Amino acid sequence: MARRRKDDKKDTSTKETNRASGKGKEGKGKNRERFSLAAYLRTEQNGYKFTAILIAIVVSYFHGRHLSILFENDRFFSHLSGLERQMSFRTEMGLYYSYYKTMIDAPSIGVGLSSIVYDNVTEYPSTINVLKRFNLYPELMLGVGFRSYAGFLSAFKRTGKQCYSINRGKGLSPVASCEGMGDEMYFYINPIFFLNGVFMGVVFLLTAYLGGGIFGGLIAVAGFFFNHSEATRVQWTPPLRESFAVPFLFMQLLAVTHVIRSNRPTQRQCILVTVLTVCFMLPWQFAQFALFTQTLSLFGCYVLHFLPTQKLKLLVIAQTIALGVNFVLQFGNPMLLTSFYAACLLSVWILLYSEKALLKLKVWPVIACVQVALLIGLTVASKHLVAKAFNIADDAHISDILRAKFTDFKNFHTLLYTCAAEFDFLGWENPTKLSYTLALPAACIVLFTIFVRVAIAVFRELFYEDQSKKSDDDENEESTKLGAEFLYHFLQNLAFLGMAVLIMRLKLFYTPHVCILAGLLGSEKLFGVIRGNHRLLLLFLLFGGMAFNGYRNVQQQLSTQGEFSDVEQEEMVEWVRNNTAKDAVFAGSMPGMAGIKLNTQRLIVMHPHYEDVGVRERTKKVYQLYSGKPSEQIHATLRQMGVQYVLMESRQCQRGPRDGCSMKEIWDVEDVGNRGKPPFCSLVFQGKVPVQFKKLFQNPSYLILKLA
Repeated sequence: MARRRKDDKKDTSTKETNRASGKGKEGKGKNRERFSLAAYLRTEQNGYKFTAILIAIVVSYFHGRHLSILFENDRFFSHLSGLERQMSFRTEMGLYYSYYKTMIDAPSIGVGLSSIVYDNVTEYPSTINVLKRFNLYPELMLGVGFRSYAGFLSAFKRTGKQCYSINRGKGLSPVASCEGMGDEMYFYINPIFFLNGVFMGVVFLLTAYLGGGIFGGLIAVAGFFFNHSEATRVQWTPPLRESFAVPFLFMQLLAVTHVIRSNRPTQRQCILVTVLTVCFMLPWQFAQFALFTQTLSLFGCYVLHFLPTQKLKLLVIAQTIALGVNFVLQFGNPMLLTSFYAACLLSVWILLYSEKALLKLKVWPVIACVQVALLIGLTVASKHLVAKAFNIADDAHISDILRAKFTDFKNFHTLLYTCAAEFDFLGWENPTKLSYTLALPAACIVLFTIFVRVAIAVFRELFYEDQSKKSDDDENEESTKLGAEFLYHFLQNLAFLGMAVLIMRLKLFYTPHVCILAGLLGSEKLFGVIRGNHRLLLLFLLFGGMAFNGYRNVQQQLSTQGEFSDVEQEEMVEWVRNNTAKDAVFAGSMPGMAGIKLNTQRLIVMHPHYEDVGVRERTKKVYQLYSGKPSEQIHATLRQMGVQYVLMESRQCQRGPRDGCSMKEIWDVEDVGNRGKPPFCSLVFQGKVPVQFKKLFQNPSYLILKLA
């Protein structure tokens, strides 16, 4: 027996030797060993990854739940009828949701898809492809998903929802209300809250991966929660395009950061960046502007020698493929061709292929200046040449809006944008709130540190006394290892800041990114001079300072209690349903037309999606209703458009949000000949209805006229 034990010991030693060398049958047997989670987590790196992912899942769940609670508190959504829930989706939210309704109410998926691709309801009498124009793939996928889910429940004789009767009081009739994923409305909004819950997990992972560590990631999450109203508005406006798109942007930022940090980026990483870029672009027309700034930021890293040519090429390839995929999926949307994003990608490709020629200039500062100048010149030139070659003017209003912000230029279309609060300049409220919760000061410290480190690196490259005396260690210290990912996020944050300052709505890019940078106070790579324990203490002190005002912000949000009710709109909708033909054609305000389409399924001639040049012209014609033009001219214009009914809203006739922003004041900018005359809408609400029109319905908020 002793000899046998000895032999066993000898065999075990042989196996260990073979495993170490990777040879022999025993080496192959290693692959058949059972996976042990405990053994996997024993290594520090794997344990860290597992902990980070677990925390990301937890914060994702709580954020999704938080959004759902805020949404319910704001509207008492669970106690609204189906019609009330739809009416609560005002303006473009109602327009987008109406296509989800089209998909689920159609006899089949094919018929629903055909109704979307060949839509003659939204811009009557024209037939348009709304997948091409409105970024409606989320509604298409959710519509198909609901039909499949409903079919699955039906097969098992389940409803997937709980319904009850709600007594509304105030002399109103009771309504039926349902909850659960079997209800079409909850099937629509719950995935949105889930996706934006995941968004919080991505914020945590991106901060931790950048170097902030787990505690830095938690600081970023806390900063997001404490500045929630500045970081997102999905809890108030779930159907907006940004609700579907922004989470994918930050996933894409994480993937891009991973490519930058990798010594040898792989094809899989490139594919991941491509897929996430497609997911970001497909739901939102404004995605191109964020990606334009990303391309500029990456090119800036390349010019400063922080990003090697090969990595830039990989990322630009991913962006270019994503742009092409979106162009195909959106049936050749012309705005993608004429975007600054497409023009910038083309310019970067030209400069990359001209790299060898530019290097002949030898002096690096000269090369950098030439590259930047060529990028700007080529981008502007190629954008305008493509737009002129294809006769595309859909995005011409963007240049007009920017021009109006910095000069005294204004016209009807620019005023409709700039008078809206979300398209105004970023006010002091945002930086003030971010400062009170210490997110902005912490981010500024990180930005300053990155700037100093980059400046030192650039200074060394410019003024290195004897390049030939560099040691092997210096040669191996590639610029990407000196913090290329930090330089990229530095430039990206400045770009997000610029976008937010110009258009307040785009602070949803900037604020979450500020929270991510604040979490980098825990980065050893940036603040290695501070010992680990001291750095951890600093993060705890930062959290305490953030929570002092931040907790109050969270409590204030949670304490908001509201209940949606719009009896006058409900009266108007019921009247339209009962007293007009299903093919009746309506005109009115942009928000009003979205409601008419969603709640009555009647034909409309214009809508709130203002990105098409044809729709802008249609809207201007219809909005003569709010001008001082003669009733005969207004009637002739509407009759020419095929309009049968006009929906007027009293709030559209009232004073605007600020001086110069009422509809009459907007019209007075261009319609000089009718200045001083009372607007048509005011006259009809006063009972002075011209003979060309007939009043059919009126309550304190709405009035419906029929064209004679």
